[in-house]
Amino acid sequence: MIDIREIIIMPQKEQLPLDTRRESKGTRAFLEIGFGNGEFLVHLARQCPDDVFWGVEMSRSCVLRALKRIRAEELRNIFLLCGDARFILKECLPKESLDGIYMNFPCPWPKKKHSKRRVSSGEFPSEIADVLKPGAFFELVTDEEWYGLEVRNVLAAHPLLELTEWLINPPRSVTTKYERKWMEMGKRIYLSRLLRKRAGSAVGQRSLGRAEEVHIRVPKKGSLKDFVNTIHNKGGEKGDALWVYKRFYESAEGNAYIIETVAGDGSFEQKFFLQIVERDEDALIKIAPYSSPFLTESVRGALEGMALLIETRFRSAEPFGDAPFERPAGKALSQ
Repeated sequence: MIDIREIIIMPQKEQLPLDTRRESKGTRAFLEIGFGNGEFLVHLARQCPDDVFWGVEMSRSCVLRALKRIRAEELRNIFLLCGDARFILKECLPKESLDGIYMNFPCPWPKKKHSKRRVSSGEFPSEIADVLKPGAFFELVTDEEWYGLEVRNVLAAHPLLELTEWLINPPRSVTTKYERKWMEMGKRIYLSRLLRKRAGSAVGQRSLGRAEEVHIRVPKKGSLKDFVNTIHNKGGEKGDALWVYKRFYESAEGNAYIIETVAGDGSFEQKFFLQIVERDEDALIKIAPYSSPFLTESVRGALEGMALLIETRFRSAEPFGDAPFERPAGKALSQ
């Protein structure tokens, strides 16, 4: 049976950018964004065994369902990434490395407050163009005409992308679960296909570093034992970055603490452990050695926020726990 570690790729453990061909020379590489149960992705990989297929999906349950399909068919040319596609495209994939990107029936995010999550918003068109080779394609299929038109028009206006097809109810060699459902209901299906026209960079430099390389030293007096008992569900935010401190664990010697932390940057979420090591006159705050989060704004915020909390604790006689680091109302991260 195929080892799960050969299929589900953890970018935190890999040398970035990822090798999209996984050392298979002479093959093409494709990506499906939002692969659902993996039906479409498995079909492509079965039809083209010499090519490499990647899938990115936010839902962990979808990743597990797709994994079950892949293992049942013993396919070795599929690799799955669990995370936010914008983040994966911008930070994890090489520029001009993909021969094609598929999106099948993504959520159109019809509400105005959610519009920034659409493929047509922000830098997403540039992030798509940046990872496509010249001549490679981006294909989106949707059952919502307004959304299909919006994506088509926005991406076609990008200087590196050219619209080559706009089809209604196109014939397709494989259909997804949702596609079959919509067609049975008599809904129309809309397909946009765009090509990367030429070489050239569409987005700026990658911004990530390794979080384990960062540490903060904070002066203190006395023990942190009472302090760590007060930080559960405390956290902070900065723009789209949000972090929350959860449970803590104390070392047998009583001079070190591990704090479970959840951090999010937009829709990209990471779980990791902060480590606080008490010394005679200071505390050292760093990422626990067995955690490997990306050094995003929220991870930086969690490190710096913890330092500020400790400084505040020992600078003030007031009880810890008032305002700026309470979890903001109306926002949530995984428990």
